[in-house]
Amino acid sequence: MGEQENMLLKVGSLLILIGGIASGLFGIIASAAALLAMNSLDESAMSGLDSYFQLASGGMFSGEEAAAVVGIVVLAAIAISAVMMLIQIIVGVMGLSRARNPQKYRFFLTWGVILLMIGFLGLGQLFSLRGIASACSGIAGPVLFIIGGAQQNKAANADPMD
Repeated sequence: MGEQENMLLKVGSLLILIGGIASGLFGIIASAAALLAMNSLDESAMSGLDSYFQLASGGMFSGEEAAAVVGIVVLAAIAISAVMMLIQIIVGVMGLSRARNPQKYRFFLTWGVILLMIGFLGLGQLFSLRGIASACSGIAGPVLFIIGGAQQNKAANADPMD
């Protein structure tokens, strides 16, 4: 008996795959642009930044130290975007390959819940192109994974006599 592919899982996998790639690329590009902007500050801008931070911190921090901290934060943002993009690519591809197999329902339920929890963290930027891509890969795709996984669970545990 041929097993039927679950369309919810297939669509969810595509949303996670395509949305994850788009969201990751938007995040990496935006972070790289911020890093380039910080590195292109001229001497007068750095002098003004230094004066501001010296005044604001009571002489404890310089503008150069603040720029270094911002650089570290931006590099961390690039790394997180790249890791999340890689995870979503892997989950999306694996989801496409497992959409026909009812016994793999745990994969869809587990990753659906994990990606949905992470997806709620990105809702603050919903009204942007990156936010829309993030919602596809972090909300819509995982919800379809959970619903499709529940359907697969029902199919996997169905009585063969029915």
